[in-house]
Amino acid sequence: MDDRFSALSEQLSYRILSLLNIDDLGRLMLVSRRCKSLCVSVPSLTIDNRNFIHNLISRQFFILLVDNFLVQRATSGTKTLQFTLVWSFIGSRCDQKKKRKKGDKAPDPEESLVIKWVSKAISDGAERVSINIVRQEGMPDFFPVFYSKSVKEITFCSYYNFDSGFPQNLSLGFPMLESLTLQSSRSLSIFIIGISDLHSLKSLYLYDFSGPRTISIPNPIMASFWISCSALQDFVWYGYPVKFRPYEQNWSHLKFAALYLTLPPGSEVGSFSKSGVEHLLPILESSAKFLRLHFETIEILFKLGHLTTQVDAVRNLAIDYCILTDEQVPIIVSFLKKISCLVTFYLTSSPTIDHGSCEDVKLNVAVPDEVYGFNVEYWGTRELMFIDQLKKATVEVHGEKGNGVELVKYMLKHAGDLEYLTVVCAPSLASGISERLSVFIKDAASTKFNFCLKPLTK
Repeated sequence: MDDRFSALSEQLSYRILSLLNIDDLGRLMLVSRRCKSLCVSVPSLTIDNRNFIHNLISRQFFILLVDNFLVQRATSGTKTLQFTLVWSFIGSRCDQKKKRKKGDKAPDPEESLVIKWVSKAISDGAERVSINIVRQEGMPDFFPVFYSKSVKEITFCSYYNFDSGFPQNLSLGFPMLESLTLQSSRSLSIFIIGISDLHSLKSLYLYDFSGPRTISIPNPIMASFWISCSALQDFVWYGYPVKFRPYEQNWSHLKFAALYLTLPPGSEVGSFSKSGVEHLLPILESSAKFLRLHFETIEILFKLGHLTTQVDAVRNLAIDYCILTDEQVPIIVSFLKKISCLVTFYLTSSPTIDHGSCEDVKLNVAVPDEVYGFNVEYWGTRELMFIDQLKKATVEVHGEKGNGVELVKYMLKHAGDLEYLTVVCAPSLASGISERLSVFIKDAASTKFNFCLKPLTK
């Protein structure tokens, strides 16, 4: 049997090994001296215990393997540039025996080891750190204060099977941090994050963020989320509307902003009337080069009466998960009427489409049919100020006729400077839509028109 792995260059070998979990590296080390040397010195390390959580014996074996492996790396002087930890404390010895007493703040041995591994990776100069924790019931807030000048990218996720708060003593001190991703699944309490001197932060991503009651930018107010990041380039917020305190800040470097705010199950829009989210949209609108919004975010702001400010700065806009039903059209129109200088526009039922990867996108068959309630004449009377500046547009349609098709007709008829127009649809609809648009396409001779076909999911 040919040993093709030995023939690979060191760089390519590292690339392959970086995809393996640490237990796979432990087995590969036994193959040969070269494999052992490569495994011990691989710059990217992943520790994932999810395959070992159902049996205490295998769990303890994995913990010993990880600890011994990291000792060998420390002995060889290997620097971990990218450190990924995926760790579930569910099924640990402490969790199974229910020995943790209420009020006991001391971490058990497994927690202490996890802290040691993370601390070692950060102190040794890791540049990218990803931590995904599944906590056990009664687990105390055990993460210490970290400080590092080498870390440039952090991803922190916390999932747990009980109704409790996110760790509230988590303090991050990373003055060279450029990208920060935070995700919490069920936290209902205030999430306190102290972020010191984040002058280098360029990207901020908040996912499933239902827990914070206050988001303060940028003042360091305790019991709140605050950021001092004048170099911020990307801002993404997925979650529920929460209390937001606006502060003066220079957002001139902001390139991309996305708001995917939805209502919690059973909640009414009126319960968020004092959330302060209405102050966030104008800040993003006046700064972001590309603004991306979930339709429900626009609907929330519309029902709260917050779509009243004229928007002059937005040049590129994407509205996702919009099907253009008769109920949605007036809301979309109310928002679009406030935009004066739009150059690029996406209206799709999936995340903003990259024209180079349309074949990878699928159309959900559960999408409701459009209703033929707002024709091209209706759109023509809405006086959308941006239509004269529009150069590129992508619209997803779900039938051979309907509100989406009428919007496309309107763009072809009134957008005199339109250079590119893409219609996203299922393959079976392309010929029928093309026939309905043929006259408008012919009249808009300067516009390059094409289809992006999305196969149906089963």
